[in-house]
Amino acid sequence: MKLESRALKYGYSNARVKAMKGLLLKPAVLDDLIRCGSIEAMIELLQRTTYKGHFADESVRYTGSELIEIAASRSFAETVDKLLRITPESDKDVLQALLLKYGILNLKTMMHAKKLGKEYEEVRPYLFPSGGLTEDDMKRIMKSDDRGLYREIKRTRLGSHILAPATASFNKRMWSEYNKAMHSVDAFLKAESVIDAYVYLLMDRALAESEGMDVAQMRRIIKKEIDAKNILIIERLKKHGKKRIQEQLIYGGTFSSAFLNRIVESKDVAQTVALVKQKFRSLESTGERLSDLEIALEKSIASQKTVSFHKAMLSVGVIMGLLLLKEEEINNLRKIAKGKEFGMPEKEIREMLVVV
Repeated sequence: MKLESRALKYGYSNARVKAMKGLLLKPAVLDDLIRCGSIEAMIELLQRTTYKGHFADESVRYTGSELIEIAASRSFAETVDKLLRITPESDKDVLQALLLKYGILNLKTMMHAKKLGKEYEEVRPYLFPSGGLTEDDMKRIMKSDDRGLYREIKRTRLGSHILAPATASFNKRMWSEYNKAMHSVDAFLKAESVIDAYVYLLMDRALAESEGMDVAQMRRIIKKEIDAKNILIIERLKKHGKKRIQEQLIYGGTFSSAFLNRIVESKDVAQTVALVKQKFRSLESTGERLSDLEIALEKSIASQKTVSFHKAMLSVGVIMGLLLLKEEEINNLRKIAKGKEFGMPEKEIREMLVVV
């Protein structure tokens, strides 16, 4: 597309996105939040930022980290709504493809809550009305029994994407397991790895239907996310044997079967880090704990997201980049709030953050 045409198509939306990026929390603000002596002090500081309007209606019913969870979720949903409004019509499918992940994350949270006998209000702080699920949708899903679960998921906008007959065409075996998982809470929880794998396939296929360097870069980032998930799956399940690992792996990343097997055979986290540094060249030095490796992988992928955002110009890549940066922001808020709640030292909280 010629520069003049791109300017006409993306000039307004990209200018809006650049302005929205300026409203993201700066590293200095995150540092101030870490230094706050309590959750209440964090909330007071956040009231002086763009999060101000997301506390007022909920402060009567919720306190502490739950109140921050709700504010973060509402801020994320608001950002998604704004991005969808300003995205050119021809690119909305690209953005919707990325949002599938967040919709499935909401479903996972609800299924675990239902298994524990929780009510909607108890799980609400951990949900965000985006990714094809509204608050009303989530209330209905939480109230439904197994007999009505599939019907309630199918009637949502998320369900219309992830349960459409056409989605069965490119992996029939996986589709059968995936479709069955949507019919009961127990089946869903047993098939979480299949659900993750299938949704990544759906995201990749939707993005593959669009052209452009920015979309191609986003597909590479998604594949790296799959790689990172597989590394952690292997490390957590090594004691359960290869068969269990194979059942949980998500296919569609950049790692070959042979390379995944090398990770399985590695004797400890340090050896795994030495291996994966070949593939994650921006991976920072990490300790021998699995949690250190998880944070290092998050930071490596976040750095790719940041580079992608800053390189993009007059394209849908600018819009996608802002969505990913906002995701990191709310994740950081949650980590700080939980760290405060559990009495973690400031140094340890800082090490958990992914600052972009």
